[in-house]
Amino acid sequence: MASVQSVCMSGEGETSYAKNSAIQSGVQSRVKPLVEEAISDLCRSAVPGCLRVADLGCSSGPNALALASAAVDAVRRQPHWAEQCREICVYLNDLPENDFNTVFKDVPSSLLGHGGVDRDSGLLVMVFGAPGSFYGRLFPAKTLHLVCSSFSLHWLSQVPQELVDGVLINKGSVSAGRTSTPAVTAAYARQFEQDFKRFLASRAEEMVPGGWMVLSLCGRPAKDFSSQDRYPEFIAEILQDLTSQGVIAAAEVDSFNEPFYSPCQEELRGAVEQEGSFEIVGLESHDFLERGPRGDAERSKAMARFLRVLDEWLLVRHFRVDGIGDAYARAAEERYMGPAAEEDMTGVVLILSLRRRK
Repeated sequence: MASVQSVCMSGEGETSYAKNSAIQSGVQSRVKPLVEEAISDLCRSAVPGCLRVADLGCSSGPNALALASAAVDAVRRQPHWAEQCREICVYLNDLPENDFNTVFKDVPSSLLGHGGVDRDSGLLVMVFGAPGSFYGRLFPAKTLHLVCSSFSLHWLSQVPQELVDGVLINKGSVSAGRTSTPAVTAAYARQFEQDFKRFLASRAEEMVPGGWMVLSLCGRPAKDFSSQDRYPEFIAEILQDLTSQGVIAAAEVDSFNEPFYSPCQEELRGAVEQEGSFEIVGLESHDFLERGPRGDAERSKAMARFLRVLDEWLLVRHFRVDGIGDAYARAAEERYMGPAAEEDMTGVVLILSLRRRK
């Protein structure tokens, strides 16, 4: 079964997540103002003596601490808040396979200050790891004030069981996409709804009344799957190229599916309203991949490395072929040099702000 436990953004050197996460960084630049808004709202009525912030699905590299740092900076910029909020606890969550050693080595001195204490404000900042799946409980009840999650919730807890069991075949695609049958897209939609409601219910237990969540994830512009970007089909085409090259067996391609789903705004809104623990403060949609010149060699290499970071763990687990990461990146680069490259991966990111009902 292809579960979320197999989705681990790591790698080494030029193929590491840390070196290939510029798209995620661009998304975070849109999220940071919402984090600052959340801190302002939280501290408007009563400033907590200890502010607890969690980043769920932090991964590793330069983006791992970006949103937590934005929250800390928002408090530091308000001296009257810092007088009352003397401590900030930052919890960094990802699956146990995540490279937490790198995450903690990269904690900047600007976040922790001198010995954890900011010399100017006297604010004590402490950073903790919280390994585990965010589709279940991670923290004690009523402890968190702010939860952030950037570019993670489109990863499901598992591929829908109907596809795992072979009851449904998603030929020509690797997740719910334009060419998928209605039965396949419905199975993915159900899995996302179940997972997202579990996520919301878990956070509802852990957050204080009035606490905020700021979430970003891949989405699609409209309910109809014809609005979906061509990512699912594009990956399937790369796998067909690898089949033609003799790298992988054709019989194994149709059974490869990713635990990935891009919801529309209506699906997010419906899940939040049905779960009932949060009110929607804002829901935005933005393009997350700018169009560039077709056939650009450097851009094609960069996008191929990005896809490798996303997919290599899943490919290794399913196909069990040595060197599949290198072969996959080469095939992806060749595809990106082709005439349809710009339409293949131009999608949207959905940004959702929620407040815990009191």
